[in-house]
Parts: sequence; C-alpha cells; structure tokens
Amino acid sequence: MERGERGAPTERAQSEVLGTVLLLGLTVAVVGTTVALGGAALDDAQRTADLQRVEGAMTQLDSKASLVAHGGSPSQRVRVDVGRSAGLRVDEGAGWLRIEVSGGENGTYANRIALGAIVYERGGSTVAYQGGGVWRSNGDGGSEMVSPPEFHYRGTDGPETLTLPLVTIENGSGRLGDTVRITESASGAASVFPNADYGNPLSDSNVTVEITVQSEYADAWGRFFESRTNAAVAELDDDRVRILLRTATVHPTLSASVSATGRSELQMGDVDWLYADSYNSSNGTYGSQTPGDGASIQTRGDFALTKGGGGNTETVRIRGNLTAESYNIPPGQSAKLNVSGERRIETAFDQLAPVEGGIRQRIDGVRERNLADNAPNQSTGIDLSGDETLTIDENTYVDGDVSVSERATLRVTDGATIHVAGSVTVEGDETATLDVETGSGNVTVLVDEGLDLSGSASVRASGGGRAELYVDDSITVQGTASIATAENTRLDIYNTGDIDLNGQVTVAADGDVASNLWLYSSGDEVEMAGGEDDGDRIRFTGVFYAPQSDVELEDGMTIKGSFTFRRFSFDDGDIEIHYDEALRTHQPFDGETVPVVSYLHVSTHGVVVESD
Repeated sequence: MERGERGAPTERAQSEVLGTVLLLGLTVAVVGTTVALGGAALDDAQRTADLQRVEGAMTQLDSKASLVAHGGSPSQRVRVDVGRSAGLRVDEGAGWLRIEVSGGENGTYANRIALGAIVYERGGSTVAYQGGGVWRSNGDGGSEMVSPPEFHYRGTDGPETLTLPLVTIENGSGRLGDTVRITESASGAASVFPNADYGNPLSDSNVTVEITVQSEYADAWGRFFESRTNAAVAELDDDRVRILLRTATVHPTLSASVSATGRSELQMGDVDWLYADSYNSSNGTYGSQTPGDGASIQTRGDFALTKGGGGNTETVRIRGNLTAESYNIPPGQSAKLNVSGERRIETAFDQLAPVEGGIRQRIDGVRERNLADNAPNQSTGIDLSGDETLTIDENTYVDGDVSVSERATLRVTDGATIHVAGSVTVEGDETATLDVETGSGNVTVLVDEGLDLSGSASVRASGGGRAELYVDDSITVQGTASIATAENTRLDIYNTGDIDLNGQVTVAADGDVASNLWLYSSGDEVEMAGGEDDGDRIRFTGVFYAPQSDVELEDGMTIKGSFTFRRFSFDDGDIEIHYDEALRTHQPFDGETVPVVSYLHVSTHGVVVESD
C-alpha cells in the first residue's frame, strides 16, 4: 500500500509529460496546416490581385496602342508592373484572323492576317492584348473578353456597315520589362477589304463573309462577334472559331403571338394577369368568332414565372404552346401557369437578323428622290390650327416642322410623297388629323425628326391602297391619340428611334386585320404604358416587329396580331394577347431580302512593342 502510494506521483508525472508532448505535437500540426493553407490562400489571393491589376494595365496599354495605331500619336509609354513571379512578352505568332468573301461577281477573296499579342502569364493564367482587345484565359480551356477590340457595326447614318480595324503586333522585342514603349510599325495602316479585286457594297444575297479566328482566346472572340453582329458562330476546335456573317437575309414567317429573340429571362413576376388565345381575321373580327388555341409564346432564354416582381403573378393562361430554352417555376407556383398546348424546351432558337438594314434601305430610297431639289411643291414649314385643312396632292418638300392642332387636318393624297425635314406634331383635345388617303395612288411620308401625337389627335390611312410612314427618329403617342388604317388599306410604319405609347392610345387596323398594319422599329427602347382601369387600356392590332428592341409593358393592354422584340419586361402587366392565325403565311418586309451587312471595312494597323 505504501509502495503504491509512493508510485502514484511518478505515474502522474509521466502522464503529464506525455500529454504535453501530444499537445505540442498537435499544436505544431495545426500550425503547420494553418500556415500551409494560409500560404496557399494568400498565394491565390495574390495571384487574383495581380491578374486584376494587370487587366487594368493591359486596358491602359490598349488605349495607348490605339492612339499609335490609328495615328493619334507617334509613340506611347505604359507601365505594366508585372512583378517577379510572372512574365510579360511579345508573341508575334500568337493567333491569326482570316477573312473570306465569296459568291459575288469577282469570285472569292481571302486574306489571313497575323495578329500577334502582348502576353502576361502567371500560374497558368494569361492576360493578353490581341487584335485591339484585351482577353483573359485561366488555363482551363475557356477565355473571356476584358476589353473589346475596335469594332463598329450597324451605323445609324447609312446602310449596315461593319468596320474592323485590327491592331497587329509586329517586330516586338520578345521579353518585356515593367515599362513598354509602343511605336508605329514600318508597315503602318493597310486596307484589307475593300481592295482592288473585291469592293462594296455587299448587297447581293449570294455573298457570304466568313471570318476565322485562331487564338488561345478563340471562344471569347466568337462570343464577341456573335453579340455584336448576330453572326452564326461555329467552334472548329479548342483554339479556332468560324464566324459567318450574313450580307442579306429573309425574315421568317410570323408563327408566334409573342416572341423574345434575345437570350434573356422572360420574367413574368411583374405580370398580374396574362391571357393568350387566337383568332383568324380571314373569318372576321376577334369578337365575331370563338377564340382558338393557336397562341404561341416563345422566348430565346428562360421563362421565369414569378421572378422579377416578387411573385405578383396571379394567372398566366396560354391557349396554345409555350416554348423556352428553360423554365424557372418555383415550388407551389405551378398552378398559376395554365398552358392548353405543349410546354416545349427548345435549345436551337435562330436569332433573328436585325431590321435596321431593311429600314435604312427604304428610308434612303425616299431620300434619294431628292425632293429638296425636285419636288414641285416646296415649303418652309406647315402650321395648321382651328378648322384649317391643307391638301397635299403632289410631291412636297417641307424644310421645317409640321404642326396640326385643334380641328385642323393635313391630308396627303393622289400618290404624293412628302418629305418633312423636321418633326411632325399632331395635338389637341379635338380632332386634329394627319389623313393619308390612298384611293388615287400609294402615299409616302418621310419625317426626319420625331412624330408626336397627343390628346385626341390621329393619323389615319384609308382609300384601299398602301401608305408608308417613315420616322427617322422617335415616335410618341399619348392620351387618347391613335394611329389607324381602314380595313381595306395597308399601313407600314418604319422607325429608327425609341417608341413611347402612353395612355389610352390605339394603334390598330380596322376589322382586326392585323396584316394591314406593320410597325417596324430598330430603336433601343419601346415603352407601352396603359391605364389601370379596363377602359384605359392600350389597344394594338397589327404586327410589331422589332427584334433589336427591348420593350416594357406596363398596366393594361390588349394586343391582336403578333409581337416580336429582343427582350420583354413588365410592370403590373394586365395583358390580353390574341394571335391572328392569318399571319402564319406572312413575312416581314413582304418576304423581300434585306441587307444585314452591306459595307465591310477591314484594315490592319501595325505597332511595335519594346521594353522602354
């Protein structure tokens, strides 16, 4: 017993020593692991920070190189500050761009352009200046654009034009230091297209333009061209893409009640109520027949039932088909969506070609008649009020604005063309009217600036012929104003600016014959805001074709015909859509070929990059 009592302290001492050793060992292991993990995290953070810093420096280098390449300065210096753990170099063999134009009278023209690059590399990731843009690759086979190259498309002052001035890297010094000097190369600037063998315009529908890019950043190049030109892009392999530009196109038939052509979400969260069905104007008005199940809603993107508005949607009922690339319908919300036909998933939507070329082509056709010099009737402006009526029955050039107010009427008839080198305003709470009468010949009206209708004013086409209204600017219709066409008369409206329909306005073809009224727009934004009461709804009957435009639909409206836009958004929408099945055989621009790329300008601008 005593021996046990004497041994107890010894055993306790041994336990304490062992515990201390174990604790120290665990501490060392934890500290070692923490240091290792912390070091790795610190290294990742440092690498990310370095890449972000160099992206900014490369963007500055892009700006400086552009000044030299395009003649703004003979030389420029820029500090990149690459650091010790990375490399900055000139790679003259980094990538090429090949352009081929074929199908025209002069056969085929092809040229391959060496791009070169200034490349920053750290830990498998690269940031490069190539072709006039800044690109990034993370070493996993993917790439992204940091800053776009010089690129211009869809000019607003003439036909569709694509301009691509490529900055090429020539005769560089290889490895670079923290500061580089950029000077113009001996080759300077050179035109690639047009040239002595092949020129503009590319208006023949048989002409094709094919651009192939070979680069570590090829997929990012492809996405860039696709977003800017609506081109068809095909990935040939990991570092090569082919871009096919359409010089002309024919728009497809109108098979949808509503179509969103841009890759986006069709967010229904700000739609309180939406109902879609169909009728056939060949059989009479919508109200004279039993509604059908021929509606079609489609979006080149995600159909999001309640997203965007916090779940305000009460009911979305589609008597027909709903087509989207994907669906976002939260749990418990599916009862709000009622589709009588098929709910389809489609991943191969064709992105519609822009309409700007077709609109511009037609506006230029009127301008080329040069009414300023040739029209028998010349005016410095028109101002009508009270009970005044002015009839224009011969070609007329108005060098100023047109104003029609109160009960006044401006009548255009007898096949006349009128060119207004200003704006047209029709306003007042009475019966101010722009009357387009086509019984004795088709009538054309070109307005260089905006068209503004307010109060109870109206634009009306009648007479059984065809009227064309061109507005090379914005269109605003407010209050209870209206644009209408008689049941036997065709009205085509072409617009290049934004459109605002606000209030209890009407834009409609009589008799619900949607094919008698076509509204084409290449403007960026369309705003349609009806009233909250049923009697204050916007009423549209016709075809609204604007695949380049974004539209917002607010409050109440009734749509008969077909709507095509790039993107839709809603604000407390209370929307009825009645698709006119007679449109299934109709094509925008009457099925005519319209230009997409009419003029192509490609040039090279060589620069030399060296350590300073």
